[in-house]
Amino acid sequence: MGALFLLCAALGVACAAMGMRMLLADRRLEARLGMAGDRPGFRLPAAFGARGRDRSEIADKLMLAGFQDARAADRFVWARMAATVGAGLAAMLVSRIGWGGFLAQPLLVVIVTGLTYVGAKQAIHLLAARRARAIMAEFPFLLDLMLMMLESGISLDQCFRSIARDEAIAVPHHARLIAMLVADLDRGMRYEQALDRWAARVAVNGAKELAALFRQALFQGVELAPALREFVREFTQRRVANAREAMGGITVRMVVLMILFFMPALFVVLGGPPVVAIFDTLRGVSQ
Repeated sequence: MGALFLLCAALGVACAAMGMRMLLADRRLEARLGMAGDRPGFRLPAAFGARGRDRSEIADKLMLAGFQDARAADRFVWARMAATVGAGLAAMLVSRIGWGGFLAQPLLVVIVTGLTYVGAKQAIHLLAARRARAIMAEFPFLLDLMLMMLESGISLDQCFRSIARDEAIAVPHHARLIAMLVADLDRGMRYEQALDRWAARVAVNGAKELAALFRQALFQGVELAPALREFVREFTQRRVANAREAMGGITVRMVVLMILFFMPALFVVLGGPPVVAIFDTLRGVSQ
């Protein structure tokens, strides 16, 4: 009887392992084909999850920050909730150690959990802005490379493959994205869908227009060189505008720093001797 029980248990474990192996293989196949978003994952209750406009904003910012997975929004919501709960428990532990009770300082617990919940979304905003600046800074170089390659006589497909293979140092962000585009094409994906996926991965202004231009060049024979020159000029102007905006922000921060740190010392140096003289005069008159 015991041997039969062990045999059934071993068969059950083997069947479970085989099923898990098949499930993982199916997930890998879905990820390769870009179908991971078709199957809904387990989500938080509506009271704790992101819905509507908030969910759309989170998904867009995660895409811009470089998280290309279709379930990135769900994973972010879970991670934010776990971080919030962890921060709340840590604040309760600090309250217990410092003041003798887990809820001895309820305001501290509320502030820490609230800042963690809000700060998670601000963190992805910062990551998205940082990646967008890096991609926009590389766009003029990328388009110049493409323009030189196209004018030398190679095709657009060869241009994509050359950039993905050889230009990882010159344009590291775009080389990785174009390598993903080439991988989609090698898997048999149509050019229209592959270029749309590339534009979605880039996720900055002008990417969809570039994808449409590449489709027109591939299927309608539109000449790329003049349009690429216009895109180079546009992205260069955007980069100059961003640099000027950053310089303006630095000027404002310098003014604030001068007001906070230099002006008090200046007031002490300029106003200190007259104040001391006034007090000495008043002291002499009173005596």
